Amino acid sequence: MIRFASWYFLLLIPLMVYIFSFLLEKRKSALKFSSIKLLMNSGMKRTIKHKMGKYIIVLSLIILAVAMARPQLTQEAGPAGQNGIDIAMILDVSGSMQSVDFEPNRLEVAKKTIGDFVAERPQDRISFIIFAGTAYTRIPLTLDHNMVRESLEEVNAESVNEDGTAIGMAVSVGLNRLKNSEAVSKIMILVTDGDNNAGAINPDTAAGMAEELGIKIYTIGVGTDKTIIPVQGIGRTRYQQYEGGINEDLLKDIADRTGGQYYRARDSKALSQIFSDINNLEKTEFDQDAFIDYTELAYLLIKIALVLLLAGIFLDRYLFIRIP
Repeated sequence: MIRFASWYFLLLIPLMVYIFSFLLEKRKSALKFSSIKLLMNSGMKRTIKHKMGKYIIVLSLIILAVAMARPQLTQEAGPAGQNGIDIAMILDVSGSMQSVDFEPNRLEVAKKTIGDFVAERPQDRISFIIFAGTAYTRIPLTLDHNMVRESLEEVNAESVNEDGTAIGMAVSVGLNRLKNSEAVSKIMILVTDGDNNAGAINPDTAAGMAEELGIKIYTIGVGTDKTIIPVQGIGRTRYQQYEGGINEDLLKDIADRTGGQYYRARDSKALSQIFSDINNLEKTEFDQDAFIDYTELAYLLIKIALVLLLAGIFLDRYLFIRIP
């Protein structure tokens, strides 16, 4: 929906049209020829194209008048004076996440699913953390979800230079992101396909700290019972396969201890459903009325008007022959 903040400038439009029509008629009456053949024989036949420049100039002035009226695109942007929840999104990027039991692999499916989840949480601040043999923050808590999604697209199995699965370290980094948060609800979502086998911090210790801080942790085990890693050889790709990998007891314990929930995703559809369930569980209630967001259109119209004005002047003064 469009509104005009200074609508009275629109009253200039009929005045402009009247003045233009008046001047055009006056100019016509001032042109006197003994015979129309004089114009035709001289090759200066009067057609609509000779007036095109003037019409474009008037159109540009009308658009400027509309711009002065400050047209604004109105849109409901969200509840006023309310905050969403703070979320630390923690993603395992270790080598085993390259397993092709998901199409194209576990990591790419997880990235896409997380990106879809982020798009569903416009009111929430989200931090993005990755881990393998160690963990670090890619994006601190932010409402700029485009930045989060761009960072998601960039990560790969080489984003952390230490291989392994440091679940305790990952949770600890997430705690550092959330511990000073003043949000009503603070959660972590941990996506991994392995067992804690690296890092200096024990997962039990990290889970205990999360419990003390009132931070819920949702843990998601990704993958089937078989891990299948592609290995590039000379002229062909080999596949290394091994059983297990996910320590479900550990992930369940972390979730139960912090008031979260453990999920197992054995395919991409299940992973998508899990994030949908978490999205529904962690809703923030807004009691206040929504505020209106106004997008100013005047600047765009001014640019268009100036381009048309220059084009009109060029057509009127230089391109077509003018009859004095």
